[in-house]
Amino acid sequence: MAASPDKYARKRARSSAISTVIGISLVLFMLGILSVLVLNARKLSDTVKENIQIQVFLDEDVKEADVIRLKKEIDAETFTRSTTYVSKEEAAKQLTEDLGEDFISFLGYNPLQAAIDLRLNADYAHPDSIENIVEGIENREAVAEVVYSPNLIKQINQNVNKIGLVLLGFSALLLLIAIALINNTIRLTIYSKRFIIRSMQLVGATRGFIQRPFIFAGIMQGLYASFIAILLILGVLYAVRMEIPEFFEFTDILMFVKLFGLVALLGIIISGLSTLFAVRRYLRMDARKIY
Repeated sequence: MAASPDKYARKRARSSAISTVIGISLVLFMLGILSVLVLNARKLSDTVKENIQIQVFLDEDVKEADVIRLKKEIDAETFTRSTTYVSKEEAAKQLTEDLGEDFISFLGYNPLQAAIDLRLNADYAHPDSIENIVEGIENREAVAEVVYSPNLIKQINQNVNKIGLVLLGFSALLLLIAIALINNTIRLTIYSKRFIIRSMQLVGATRGFIQRPFIFAGIMQGLYASFIAILLILGVLYAVRMEIPEFFEFTDILMFVKLFGLVALLGIIISGLSTLFAVRRYLRMDARKIY
């Protein structure tokens, strides 16, 4: 008969630990999914910026050697992502396809200019940076003019910044909610063990001796919860990949490794600190308030 209460206590403690782990894992899962959206939004914005096209039109009588030299000079710049040389003939062919008729036979000559299509790295795709880049290219030999759309670039950057601020604000809010939920879950778990803490104090155990097993248990719960959250995130990502393969065009393996590392780190840190603060609260609490 004496074993029955002990068995019940162990079962209750195990059930409480499982509930805590599940609660923490669900919160970390939500944080992880939001992080995926934020990281993909960043990748998407970079992709949009890197597809902004700047056309460097060349002089009419430019020589092939000058074109090769100019293209190599532009390729060597830190702001350059890619360059493509478009000859007069290629430009005419493309325009003919777009118009659906041969405009050269109508005009009697090819009025188009040879050009180098320039695409920038995302870090340089800002109005001020582009203005300086364009000014520098226009001063080079063999360049007739540089054409781009400043209004479009300004609008793209404004929209990207707005979306980034909204996602950042929502992420910060969800992180605060996550910390509060995990903290409350762990506090309830420690509350159920407040008499054990009090008993250890009465037999002379030091604060460090009392805290260590609870903190270790909290860290392990955070680790287990992180593992479950990562599995859930992987499941969602697999389902998304099956339905929307294009979603993964803006992601890479390293990004997911960093994300899963962040989820695990948050789980361990938040759980460990929440456990530490909860245990300290009952260590300092007046004996009469425990009841």
